[in-house]
Amino acid sequence: MKSKANGWPFAIGVLVIAGVLFLPMPTAGAVMRIPQRVNPQTLASVLAWFLAAAGFWGFKVRFWPNDRRERRRFRNCVLLLVLQAILLRGVFETANAYHAPIPDWLPAQAWVWVPWFLIPALTGMLLGSRYGIVLCLTGALMLYLLADPGPWPLLGCLTSPLAGILLMRRSLTRMRVLRAGIGAGAVLGMVTASYYSIGTAPMAAISVAGLVPWGLSLLCAFLVLAVLPVLEWMLGELSDVTLIEYGTDHRLLDQLRTSAPGTWCHSLNVADLAEKAAAQIGARALFCKTSALYHDIGKLKDPPLFAENNDGPSPHEALEPQVSAQRIIEHVSYGIELARRHRLPKAFREIITEHHGVSVVRFFYAKACQPLPDGTQPRVNRALFCYPGPAPSSKESGIIALADCVEAASRSVSSRSEPDLRAFVRKLLADRISEGELAECPLTLADLAKIEAAFVEWLKGRNHFRPAYPGTATQAAPVHLATAENQQARQPA
Repeated sequence: MKSKANGWPFAIGVLVIAGVLFLPMPTAGAVMRIPQRVNPQTLASVLAWFLAAAGFWGFKVRFWPNDRRERRRFRNCVLLLVLQAILLRGVFETANAYHAPIPDWLPAQAWVWVPWFLIPALTGMLLGSRYGIVLCLTGALMLYLLADPGPWPLLGCLTSPLAGILLMRRSLTRMRVLRAGIGAGAVLGMVTASYYSIGTAPMAAISVAGLVPWGLSLLCAFLVLAVLPVLEWMLGELSDVTLIEYGTDHRLLDQLRTSAPGTWCHSLNVADLAEKAAAQIGARALFCKTSALYHDIGKLKDPPLFAENNDGPSPHEALEPQVSAQRIIEHVSYGIELARRHRLPKAFREIITEHHGVSVVRFFYAKACQPLPDGTQPRVNRALFCYPGPAPSSKESGIIALADCVEAASRSVSSRSEPDLRAFVRKLLADRISEGELAECPLTLADLAKIEAAFVEWLKGRNHFRPAYPGTATQAAPVHLATAENQQARQPA
């Protein structure tokens, strides 16, 4: 369900950018009012900027996702646009201030030397390639309206960051960021060298025009890696570089491996399942994979309480159904406590909070509703058996919630046939929809169909059959897991 979009951050950002780009700088020794310093060309540029912003806002409202996480990313994109405008105006004023000391053998036009790779690269790493492309187009528009330097600088402003973003699209690592900087600098260097070779510039100027942008873009790649952690902290976003670090080494993951090996195995399966489903619908697959590893860290409070970590008698046999349900539900709140104690990102904490939504602990609720020995029906407060929520509010959160449900429930399935697995997955997804768990989630029916297909393929791969090795005494046979009733008795979903 889409909530009403808030356009105030966008409107404020558009006004701030207009002021940064088009308000004349105060002249030293002269006091002039702003209306006296504004000319018709500036007014035309401001009007063109507002018209372009209005057109983009209409496109965003019509076609852009509008869940909570996407709105936050859009606000961060506006902040990065403001930063781009500030840097652009700063370069413009610096170029005008230091125009005279430039030697005659160097190109006088410094616009094509600007490392356009910087802000779009940060945006692409933090918000995704789609937002990075938006920054590329907006940067070219800002440059045109501010200075109109001609077609060649505009071409460099567009092609250089686009090349860098395309080089960063897959398996983003620090080395790939450096390669993207080299590629963006090479493209910008070719554009600048071509620009100056057409004129009457000497060969030395052409060589410098081709090498300086390359060196600046490579320097910007190092600057991106240095500034990235600060922007992640300020904007509350996670780049793929940081996600890879969280997915490979963390103290909580080590504790899960040693103290709750069953939960660790479950988390690995959920991460794999969520990654495949996210890739099918164009969501952030790496984020789903990494955050799913932490979704059940709250089970570290009492690992034997959960079936995957307990091979002996169930501790719930000595507890009342309501007490058992509360002990199960507590793993969400304790997971949030652990996440804050270990300073996990806010996005991970949202996954921990939402991965069960407001669903009911079905086994213990059904057990509490069983008739008493005298045949009377007990009065049961259903709210005491429900997770506190909230329900999933983003595509990634919804995918992980569904993957968690399917992976846990699949432990009770012995059939390997595709029709049975498809019916099983479809039933689980339909139950989630009917209970309203996906009411606030922007997943569409088309997305759910793709997620269902991804889940079925994953289950088919996990339940594959292997023949017995030659010379062994045991015969290979399908592994029949626990029944659904026994599985839920030990750990309800």
